[in-house]
Amino acid sequence: MSSMIKVDQNCRAFIAQRAQGSGIQNILFTDVRTVEEAKECVRIIRAETPQTKGINGAANRRNVGYYLEAGSLEYVKAMDEVVVTLMIEKKEAVDNLEEILSIDGIDMVQFGPGDYSLSLGYPGQRNHPKVKEAELKTIKTALKNNIRSRVEIGSIDYKIEDLQKYIELGVKDFSLPSEGKIIYEWLRKHGENIRKSLF
Repeated sequence: MSSMIKVDQNCRAFIAQRAQGSGIQNILFTDVRTVEEAKECVRIIRAETPQTKGINGAANRRNVGYYLEAGSLEYVKAMDEVVVTLMIEKKEAVDNLEEILSIDGIDMVQFGPGDYSLSLGYPGQRNHPKVKEAELKTIKTALKNNIRSRVEIGSIDYKIEDLQKYIELGVKDFSLPSEGKIIYEWLRKHGENIRKSLF
């Protein structure tokens, strides 16, 4: 099983490269708005060679056997195999989607309805028609460009029919709610019964 880390926009290069160095194989970059930012995300991950055009130098870290493979061909291959995922969660990103997804080296995208609704001026309205329209556009555009699309499952009360709609579109990857939300919703749903049983 591989792991993924979600990297915020501030200090993204430092955090992403340190995460790679610790053995995390998949990097999810947040808050990408432009083609230039998307290109920079790919460059952060790839090895610094004339061929790969990355900015990731020969660091002596866990993912390269602690000194044994730093700067080697194996290192370059390992950096090429890191999955680069972009959060598409800003209006500007959706407006620039075709150009962003034409960049070589982007493996996956994930639409972020919370941030997108905020960027439209509809805070918290994750199911607003304009938000759902942008999500569908993101999924279809990604799949058309042979880029995997990852969909957030925002609640443990998610209906299987909703999941099926995404699968029928061609989505194979899903992001579960955060642990805190899973625990909160389980307790909200079952907590009263537990209280009655105990008291």
